[in-house]
Amino acid sequence: MRAMVITTGEEILKGEVVDSHASWISERLCELGVEVVRHLSVGDNLVSLKEVFSRVAGECEVAVVTGGLGPTEDDLTTRAAAESAGVPLVEDPVAAASVAAYFKGRHVAVPASNLKQARLPKGATCIPNPVGTAPAFCLELSGTRFWFLPGVPREMRFLMNESVVPAIVGLQPRGSRLVKTAITTFGLPESVVGERIAGIESGFPGVHVGYRASFPVIEVKIWAFAQEDAGVAKRQEAASAEALKRLEGYVVSEAGDSMAEAVATALCGAGQSLAVAESCTGGLIGNLLTDVPGSSDWFLLSAVTYANSAKEAVLGVSAETLEACGAVSGETVGEMAQGARRVSGADIGIATSGIAGPTGGTDEKPVGTVWIGISTEGGTETHRFVSPLKDRHQNKRIFAFKALDLLRRKVKVGDRENG
Repeated sequence: MRAMVITTGEEILKGEVVDSHASWISERLCELGVEVVRHLSVGDNLVSLKEVFSRVAGECEVAVVTGGLGPTEDDLTTRAAAESAGVPLVEDPVAAASVAAYFKGRHVAVPASNLKQARLPKGATCIPNPVGTAPAFCLELSGTRFWFLPGVPREMRFLMNESVVPAIVGLQPRGSRLVKTAITTFGLPESVVGERIAGIESGFPGVHVGYRASFPVIEVKIWAFAQEDAGVAKRQEAASAEALKRLEGYVVSEAGDSMAEAVATALCGAGQSLAVAESCTGGLIGNLLTDVPGSSDWFLLSAVTYANSAKEAVLGVSAETLEACGAVSGETVGEMAQGARRVSGADIGIATSGIAGPTGGTDEKPVGTVWIGISTEGGTETHRFVSPLKDRHQNKRIFAFKALDLLRRKVKVGDRENG
């Protein structure tokens, strides 16, 4: 089954809003074994909307459209759908009940402008919206089944999961499914990752390879659409094993987990707690870690000790070390990591201090230099890394990921040794 995703709105075309809807919907469709063949974005223009709907109709089995179902004059998707189908807009009793129920639940009368949302193309199937004012609807155009969803993210996702996904599952051939492996890597540029993976598609027929870069992490997706025949699934499994072999030493996760999630898994598996002391990364490590649900179980402290005085007062770094070695040094981050561990009572303390740029570098310590300290009951180790980049924000991010990767490796090694 082939599908297209259409997102509407002038804000998308003007770059004011990132089109995250298309990627989210595509991922859900692919999980169902639906092949997404095209993304299209169109503004709030009646002629343009009709042209896109007419172009898509008959070219695929499924189309998912988001946006333009609101009560204002520039919400034109419903009208465009009706005119594309050659049918009038009529008041739909299910849609009217959905709109009325939403406002009744908030103890207010239905505003006159929202009555527009109860008018759907004649023959369309209404999908009530319990979490918003705009009912969704399904309409067939030239053999393509279109689902029209609100553009509000919460509403779109709810209706996609609750109504569209079950409907598409019912349309799928028996046994159709997506088999996918998502490999998160760190430490190699995208070009090198591509070179290492080259040839896998040709070597395993029916298997596809995709890449998603989210600096400084590269995710490699190995996927295939499998039917009842297990042959494609077995080739996908073999291709994934080959990819993991070629990327050995740089794999963070074999399940598509983020770096922070991989660290969390390692810490939880080892039963270890963590404290973080940051200088150049400015709290970014703590932010990444606390994005992981359940991080309060093992994350005890985040201290942004940017000034030398804070390093001394909060973490107990000695003035003599700072004077003799400087803030960006192995000696200083070692004492910072020890201090974070001591103050918090955590099993592990990590610390960063560096020069993110674009200024502040010297011949001895150029822009891009970072020192990372890791302190455990068994001792303290420090690592120096020099990024070739000069951009401050990119360096802060790569410093944070480098620290997390060293931590992840350290915990996994310790867990194996103890096991």
